[in-house]
Amino acid sequence: MDTMSARAAVIGARHARTGRNGQDAAAGWAAGDTGAIVVCDGCSAGACSEVGARLAAQVALAAIVEGLPWDGVRARVLHAIEQVVEHLPDREQAIHDQFLFTIVAAARRGAEVAVWTVGDGGYAIGDRERVLGPFADNQPPYLAYELLGAKVADHRELADAYAGALVVGTDGVCEMGGLARFAERRFVEHPDALRRELVRCARPLERIDWDARRVERRPALLQDDGAVAVLRWRP
Repeated sequence: MDTMSARAAVIGARHARTGRNGQDAAAGWAAGDTGAIVVCDGCSAGACSEVGARLAAQVALAAIVEGLPWDGVRARVLHAIEQVVEHLPDREQAIHDQFLFTIVAAARRGAEVAVWTVGDGGYAIGDRERVLGPFADNQPPYLAYELLGAKVADHRELADAYAGALVVGTDGVCEMGGLARFAERRFVEHPDALRRELVRCARPLERIDWDARRVERRPALLQDDGAVAVLRWRP
């Protein structure tokens, strides 16, 4: 079976209540025995960090599809940010307002899969999950800090493709637990199934108990913004 992909990003319940834009982004591509997926989570303190998250997701995806190694993907994303901020009146402020985001990226090529992350979030290789963070003072490392002179560490993993599925998710999705469940076949076979599932998770549950004559309410599972991307193939 050829590799199949799906991705979705939605506004979490907390941001929906306050009227804020969704700050997470997702991107994905698949063809034959190769595929790539990326999610980015914009810093909630940034005025409009969704700008950087959405740009980075697409730039990183294009670099992975091009066949660049993770160091090359990293450099390509940083270059894209630098090309924008160098034309703005306050370069440092622009980075803080628009370009602080985490990245979780994964790719499959033939018999191997690889994962690259900067900051928090999580991924699943088959049913094996890994969550990164939280970080001290709720301050994950952001790749764009390198444009301000900092050294930013990343995380990498290489594995066999026997698992048949890869999932990457932002920290809001990881807080719900069970990231590997998004690897189900239905999420890649139906073009809107993944988005609908995230929307369902971002809505509070209301149920009428007719016998007790009351309405039972449960908070939404997805409070923060959430983004998920999936690859599936036959191992």
